[in-house]
Amino acid sequence: MGKLAVVILAAGKSTRMKSKTSKVMHLLAGRPLITYSIEAAAAVNVRPLVVVAGPDQRDVMAEVKSRGGIVAIQREALGTGHAVLQARPALSGFKGRVLILCGDAPLVREETLKKFVSEVEEQNAVCGVLTMEMKDPGSYGRIIRDLDGQPVRIVEARDAHKDDLAVKEVNSGIFCVEKKWLFDTLTKIEPKNHQKEYYLTDIAHRAISEGKKMVAFPGGGDPREFLGVNTRVDLAEATACMRERINRRHMLAGVSIVDPERTYIDADVRIGNDTTIWPGAMLLGKSRIGSACTIENGVVLKNSTVDDSVHIRSYSVIEDSSIARAAVVGPFSRLRPASVIGKNVRIGNFVEIKKSEIKEGAKANHLTYLGDATIGPRVNVGCGTITCNYDGRAKYRTFVGEGAFIGSDTQFVAPVRIGRGATIGAGSTITKDVPPKALALTRSPQVIVKNWKPKRQVKGKR
Repeated sequence: MGKLAVVILAAGKSTRMKSKTSKVMHLLAGRPLITYSIEAAAAVNVRPLVVVAGPDQRDVMAEVKSRGGIVAIQREALGTGHAVLQARPALSGFKGRVLILCGDAPLVREETLKKFVSEVEEQNAVCGVLTMEMKDPGSYGRIIRDLDGQPVRIVEARDAHKDDLAVKEVNSGIFCVEKKWLFDTLTKIEPKNHQKEYYLTDIAHRAISEGKKMVAFPGGGDPREFLGVNTRVDLAEATACMRERINRRHMLAGVSIVDPERTYIDADVRIGNDTTIWPGAMLLGKSRIGSACTIENGVVLKNSTVDDSVHIRSYSVIEDSSIARAAVVGPFSRLRPASVIGKNVRIGNFVEIKKSEIKEGAKANHLTYLGDATIGPRVNVGCGTITCNYDGRAKYRTFVGEGAFIGSDTQFVAPVRIGRGATIGAGSTITKDVPPKALALTRSPQVIVKNWKPKRQVKGKR
């Protein structure tokens, strides 16, 4: 494959999305739309990478620069041809072909792009357009061919005649063009259309009229691959297609997904083989899940790391945390950011952990809050235990030593340290450090009143 640069068109506004967020920055499977075009281009080994953005799209600019791309600004929305022309300065020193992609078309596969570029190169074409067949072409531009099947022009739907609108082969918006000819031609096209815009598609007619080789390459396969996202409806359709791809990829790699249509896995999630995902699970962000894990129904896992053989039970929510090998979490547990769960730890139902480390073999099986705490190995935390870590101004830590036994309904008023092997009696409020192997309890004496008779209730009153 010869030298290849890429220009990605991303200056479109979010008018039909009805959003203040740039259209290409809306999320699809956990990532901005434009990142898919950038990564597809990278897979085809294109350099340099130029993204055309609007002057106010700072979110787009930041994303592109973070990925090593160059930003070109289209200050006026004068059409796709005008947009590509804004990339000319950034490509001044480049010689080769330019691959033109759309930032709002996230489903295009790298294999399709490679085949397309190879076809353009093999035919030594000055201009190539990637096409697709659609049952309902709608607003897509039509590919008009002559009786020999050769492309003669691309007609935008709003400018097309009735016979043209019957054509099912449409322009995907993806072009591969010889760089010098591209920019020379873009300076010559005129806005002779209903929109008074400079259409990129006009370069195809120019190539043919000049007797240059022009290729219209059918992409084939699933037409959803070329879906452009302009509305929230389009975004939902693209998301469903991407989710299907992602789930299929994981299943082919050895992950069991019980109900793929009801399982939501973001694009950057990684899962080891022999793991089972139950319906309703949402695995988000850059989460990493090891082998032989079980993720039950309704689990939400975001930007977290899960080691091998972990069992996360139903409806647990885990964010920015890590879980070590063979731990069990849930059901109905919540791990808030910066929680570190050690090997063979048991975190049970209605337990909330925040910015705490629970070390190997410790257990907190039910109805507990552990915030800003370090819980040592093999500690047993009884039901209803609370770390009182906030005094209204600052937060303080609680430390519990190895093998300590914490009775039910204990409150630790931080900062406080519990020694190794200590026992805390049920119902205690601990405000001072407890030495190793000591028993600490704070209880009022039990009072029994014999022959107690409650006051009689007056009839009709309470």
